[in-house]
Formats: sequence, C-alpha cells, structure tokens
Amino acid sequence: MQKKIEWTTDQFGHIYGGKKLYHGKTKFQNMELFKNETFGTLLFLDGKIQISERDENKYHQYLVDAPLLAHKKPESICIVGGGDCYALEEAVKWGSLKRILMVEIDKGVVDFCIKYYPEIQKVVKDKRIEIIYQDARAYLENTAEKFDVMVIDLTEPHGPSKMLYTNEFYKICERRMNKGGILSIHTDNFVLFPESFATIFKTVKSVFPHIFTARVDMPCFAMGWTYRMASKSPISYERVLNNLKIMRKQGYIFEQFTPTSYLLEPTPEEESIYKKFGRVSTDKKPFDKFEKLKKYVLDK
Repeated sequence: MQKKIEWTTDQFGHIYGGKKLYHGKTKFQNMELFKNETFGTLLFLDGKIQISERDENKYHQYLVDAPLLAHKKPESICIVGGGDCYALEEAVKWGSLKRILMVEIDKGVVDFCIKYYPEIQKVVKDKRIEIIYQDARAYLENTAEKFDVMVIDLTEPHGPSKMLYTNEFYKICERRMNKGGILSIHTDNFVLFPESFATIFKTVKSVFPHIFTARVDMPCFAMGWTYRMASKSPISYERVLNNLKIMRKQGYIFEQFTPTSYLLEPTPEEESIYKKFGRVSTDKKPFDKFEKLKKYVLDK
C-alpha cells in the first residue's frame, strides 16, 4: 500500500493509504491523483486536498447550489476558478441558467479532470458552458458582463490566489453582479486557522453586508468547513426552501445539502475568533494563509 501525506499545518496532517494514480505538474502547480478505499479518488494541488470522490457533492452543493437556491431566478453564473469542473456539474442541473461561465487560469487542471473523470466529460458538452483560461481578476476587471451568481471556487489564499481574496477583488465582483446577485465562497475552519477564517469573513463583510453562513463537516478535509453566501441585498431562507422543493419535484436531490445548516448560530468560541483574529485583506497588504508555515506543508 502506498501512502499520501497531507500536512494540514506544520504540526499535524493526514495520511491516506491507497495507490498513487498520477503525479505531475501543470504550468502553475503540482497535481496528484490518489486512490483511497474510504474516499475514492482524491485530487491534490500543491499537496493540498481539493476534492474527493466520496464528498465532493457536499462541497459543491453548498458552494454552487446554495446561492442558486437563494436567488429569485438565476439566469447567469460565473465560476471563478473551479478547475476540477465539479462546480460546472452542479450548475448544469439548473434549467433557468442561460449562461455558465468558468474563468480558470490553469488549463492543465481542467484538461486533466476532463480526461480522468468520465462525469466531467459529459458535463462540459453542455452548450451553455464557456471556459475562459485567464487570470479571473484580470478578466473581471475588463469585462462589462454581469451575473446573477458568482462562485469563488479557489485554492486557499496563498501565492497568486491571495489577490482574489482582497477587499478590492470583492469590489470588482460586486460591480460584475446584477441587482440581487449573490456571491458564494468557502471560508475555512476557525479552530485550526482562526486568522484565515476571520480575515476572509471580515474582507467579504467589508463589501457585502448580508451574509449567510453554513457550518458543515468535510470528511476528506478531516475538519469542519464554512461556506458563505454574501449579497448587497438580504438573503431569503424561505426562498432557499421553496426552490429546493421545486428542484426536488424536477428530480434533483441534493443528497449532502441541508438548508438548516444556515440557521446554526455561531458558538461563543467562534464569536471570540472574530474579535481576536483577522483583518480586512487589501491589495497593498494581502493575507497569505501559508506564509508563516514550514515549506513542507505545500508540495512545492
């Protein structure tokens, strides 16, 4: 049996037993595919787990389907990042969407996932999909197009991606959203990464006053994880429930999604994290989650 070690911090990590299927490099990052009996196929970028076959549905149903459920009538979606293409898999379920755009800098990851994941080969044939291989920030700065939903499906704030976690970037997103638009983003774990958790929240909050938070467990991450919907307008929980019923009638069951996750109140410990940690990340002083950790945390 082969072993795959992922360092969560420079003090502890996880070991996956199984078989290495692929290890190589794209133009931008190291990439590894590993097979494990518990999780199935796992995708790692620069040594950090991205998705597993067992629970990628949970990750993407909260990240992609939740904002679509919360929107009055979504007709367009922009996915920032999303190179594994599973965000697209969720988006194509929505008949109301006329435009599905994904802006991903790393074509190598997309090509790899299309090659190795049969379900993605089917998804990308949907004619509503357009994939643009470009730095998402540069693209959004120079387009006039607006969207009903924007999904930020990025690696954690480190290296080039940290510039897509700043106040200025979220202001760019705001300008690219239609009235009533919703932004969706994953926002870390407050126990293990309080600085990252609080900083992402405070930075999103500095642009979008209305935030809905789901706190769920992510087995392949071996920790709890948070997902947030953010908007300039109030977000309706009742609309989420109503749209969920409609989708179920159409035959779509989001088997790892429960809307009541958004009703959970933060614990006193979580509330204290917001007070003690974090800041608004800016272009002049962007937050980098891994800059103070040992180099072996990342597979570089």
